[in-house]
Amino acid sequence: MVKRILITGATRGIGRATAQAAMEQGLAVIIHGRNQHRLNQVQQALLTRYQHGECRVLCCDVTDRAAVSQACRQLPPVDYLVNNAGTVADAWWTKMIANQWDTVIATNLTGVFNVTRAVVPRMRAGGAIIMMTSQGGLLGNPGQANYAATKGALVSLTYTLARELARYHLRVNAVAPAARTDMTRPVIAHLRDRNGGQLPAEWQLGSAAAVGRFIVTRVLPAPQTGCVFAINGNQVGYWTPPQYHARFPK
Repeated sequence: MVKRILITGATRGIGRATAQAAMEQGLAVIIHGRNQHRLNQVQQALLTRYQHGECRVLCCDVTDRAAVSQACRQLPPVDYLVNNAGTVADAWWTKMIANQWDTVIATNLTGVFNVTRAVVPRMRAGGAIIMMTSQGGLLGNPGQANYAATKGALVSLTYTLARELARYHLRVNAVAPAARTDMTRPVIAHLRDRNGGQLPAEWQLGSAAAVGRFIVTRVLPAPQTGCVFAINGNQVGYWTPPQYHARFPK
């Protein structure tokens, strides 16, 4: 039986790279996006490259709960879900407007709720859910309070759902990637300008293709649940949960 993977936000960047890696591994792929024309283009490109593969499309806005629910009711059984759809609206806290906060929360966090709630009933035992988090969500990142808040929340959601969904034999993990994508390129350009063309060590990023291969070949089949995996180029690792210390910090 061919296993099936649904990837949200799959028309570019890490989402598209994950879809490509999945088809390379012989998975049946469902790519999600908001733009039907763009979805059709990506679908055609993938089917042209992998002529014996299976690639379907799912078009809806993850922030529209009713639309997500209706679209997912048409899905065949799913083995893997990668919650990759996301957006940024960066600003310093004192300049951030309500719309920037609301938009990022609606897409990156509530969108994950909408999709995951609709898809879990259609998932086969032994499957896995991947949440896409970031180092900013784990450690914070100035200028990204809204984005970091959503990505930190997804870590907590990963820990919680790993426990709740174990009874259905579903694993839930997160991936904190570092990659050059459409979302990170503006930040990289800003940092280069500010630092005379040089990038800080933590912004020496790998590729979206490397992240996609990592998700498909190493994270999806991993036996762990409730784990936050990390990748930057050839460097891979994982983050441990916060630890309690029975003393006040000095």
